Amino acid sequence: MGEDYSKEYEWFAYYITASSVLIFTIIWSLLPEQNEMGPLHGGLFQAILDILPQRRWVIYLQAFVLMGMLYTYMALFSYNEDVLMPPLDDLNTITDSQSRIAVVEDEQKFLRHYAFEETSALLDLPIMDVCEVLHHSD
Repeated sequence: MGEDYSKEYEWFAYYITASSVLIFTIIWSLLPEQNEMGPLHGGLFQAILDILPQRRWVIYLQAFVLMGMLYTYMALFSYNEDVLMPPLDDLNTITDSQSRIAVVEDEQKFLRHYAFEETSALLDLPIMDVCEVLHHSD
């Protein structure tokens, strides 16, 4: 009983408004140029057509909105690529701030305990040591 439905009503109103605008735009773009309704409805029909802008503005507005959306997507993509992505030589591309890297002083001890056996899920192996074990040529 204590649930708040105000957001549901709000989004339903947005849905109804957007659907009504879309249906009105489609009907408006399909109306004939000249009045063919007869003498009774002619004055009202022509008055409505006189109030609305010319039909070419429907196409202009749709093209403007479409280009705005395309520009926004491209701008967000560029911002993500240029600003938010770390450089490729940064350690954050491999590990994060929560990683626990296994640090061992002796290389033989590292090879025995970590390189060829399963590690616990709590440790991350240093990337340079992993590359050395995988790509080391004897």
